[in-house]
Amino acid sequence: MASTYTSTLNLELQASGENSGTWGTITNNNLQKLESAVKGYISVAIASTSDSLDVDDGTTADEQSNAIIKLTGTLTGNTTMQCEAVENWYIVDNATTMGAYTLNFKPAGGSGTTDGLIAGSKHILYTDGTNMFDVLDDCGNITANGTLDVAGNVSFDGGTFIYNEAGADLDARFEGASDANLLFLDAGNDRVGIGTASPSKELHVVGGIKNESGTVNFDGGLFVFNESGADYDFRIEGDADTHLFFTSAGNDRVGIGVSSPAAKMEIDQSSSTGAIPCLELDQADTDQPFIKFDGDSQSDTSGNITTDTSIGDLTGYIRVNVEGTDRWIPYYATS
Repeated sequence: MASTYTSTLNLELQASGENSGTWGTITNNNLQKLESAVKGYISVAIASTSDSLDVDDGTTADEQSNAIIKLTGTLTGNTTMQCEAVENWYIVDNATTMGAYTLNFKPAGGSGTTDGLIAGSKHILYTDGTNMFDVLDDCGNITANGTLDVAGNVSFDGGTFIYNEAGADLDARFEGASDANLLFLDAGNDRVGIGTASPSKELHVVGGIKNESGTVNFDGGLFVFNESGADYDFRIEGDADTHLFFTSAGNDRVGIGVSSPAAKMEIDQSSSTGAIPCLELDQADTDQPFIKFDGDSQSDTSGNITTDTSIGDLTGYIRVNVEGTDRWIPYYATS
């Protein structure tokens, strides 16, 4: 009766009475194949876009019986490397030059790993004879006591992400394309910095802030703009008014409807069809004045408040509205 071979490692199973004088050689070959299956290493150059590992019954030249397989060569298109359609496991070192092409590793007639092999990466793979699985694509809990370096994408899907649950003084930093501190978590001071590694408040932003459509709510604290006293203007747009409210820091002035206020406060109701006054005063304290003037009181016209009753001739009137009725306030020419 002739020898037979195992399906996974292609070991030679010798029949009783066969292979006279070669049992030692065949046994040594089997032992070497077992050693390769446990700790063996082989480098395989990919020769085409559809390549297969060599399978040799009973000899030590069997490529797929090695535990560790290094794939080399330059891909010329999307490529598939095949092994036999039998149960097995591999450590695969993808040392190929991939360019823009993909490289997959699968059992013959079956399916490969979901994402294929990653350039310059090592994969722990196993196959059930039909499908190839990447162990680290679907593993359980992982604990890393050292540094975890990730060159590819990191995706958190279906679970929470907790950093520094122990509450240690461990900062976190996220870099941008040109900003070394795009996001910085200062654990020691319990602060967050955007564009800065030294946040001075719970949230410290160096750069602009844009709120597209949500609500910004300041509740329980002060809102201070430009505390450093720099020349930073502040502007609020309306539906059609670009300077609905404007503070000119360089001139220390406030404008409503005007971008260059000419006074400490200037109101410019520029619409000729608005049918609204420039200013409306609604005083609920009926025993208090609508406007209070504090100035330089003089008996002549040298100050901005005068007690002189003979200041000049009646020149005109200013239209005002008192409780829904138009009235006129007279004004006099200076002498």
